[in-house]
Amino acid sequence: MKKYFCRFLLFSATTCLASSVMAQDSTNIFFDNGGPEFGITTPLRASFSFMGSNWSGGIVATAANPPLYASGQFSYEVPNGPATVTFDDPVTDVRFFYVHGGGFPAGTATAMAADSTILDTADSNLATVFADQANFMEFDTAEPISSINFSGGVIDNFSYTVAATPTPFDFAISEGAWLNPDTNGEGILFDFGPSLNLVFMAWFTFTLQAVEPVDPPPMEIGFDGQRWMTALLTLDGSTATGPLRAREGGSFDMPPTADEMSFVVGDVTVEFLACDLARVDYNITAANVTGSFEIQPLEQVVNPNGFSCGTPASN
Repeated sequence: MKKYFCRFLLFSATTCLASSVMAQDSTNIFFDNGGPEFGITTPLRASFSFMGSNWSGGIVATAANPPLYASGQFSYEVPNGPATVTFDDPVTDVRFFYVHGGGFPAGTATAMAADSTILDTADSNLATVFADQANFMEFDTAEPISSINFSGGVIDNFSYTVAATPTPFDFAISEGAWLNPDTNGEGILFDFGPSLNLVFMAWFTFTLQAVEPVDPPPMEIGFDGQRWMTALLTLDGSTATGPLRAREGGSFDMPPTADEMSFVVGDVTVEFLACDLARVDYNITAANVTGSFEIQPLEQVVNPNGFSCGTPASN
């Protein structure tokens, strides 16, 4: 992860935080020992690896029975089961021809997640005609697939896409103040400590209506007047969470005194949803106050036509 710095400048540029993905191409396996499969899906091959997929337990063979195929005259047969395909990297959008008959038993394909959770299943169809579209199965699961087990049947025209990998969330490409444009003066500043994986947050807020505390807190959180609080948050992807703190004592532009103290008054979670949008959820237990609001880069609010996500500032 790159570094993220906040200079506490009100009009510094805020740059793109949005997660991005790498474009992925679909991989197709025809089991016909042709094209890029040449020398890999050879006849009678039981185990092989191709384009990040690893097959075992079945056999590349031909039964000279057209309804059992969707391309060529070969397929991956599972006469005695089970067979398995595992993936070097999790995949999505899996589609394959899956039939039984002609001496091959019916089977079930079971899609598994990395933690062995079952994501989906599909039963083979009785073979009908060559490449019958009704005999194609699809796995389009919410979670990427790490492996598929076949208890029987015949597989052909197997395709999949390697799951898109989100670009790690990068606080280095965001600088400056953020605020809630729906309120008057609700602002937050961030600073990232990369060696600690911690985010410092300074929250400037106020309220015009006093809120009586549940128990007398160590300071007047939630009472009318200007407030500011801080938090040192633990970063997990694009979300930072941690205890919310407030201070009491001290005088403006004066040396520290023994009367200055810091107290935990609740907790806060900040989730960055895009390069120009984040959500703040807070729970101020000292005043029995909870809520949620969205924040945007200050520059975007004051200059919406000129704002754009850019690149990290130099340090």
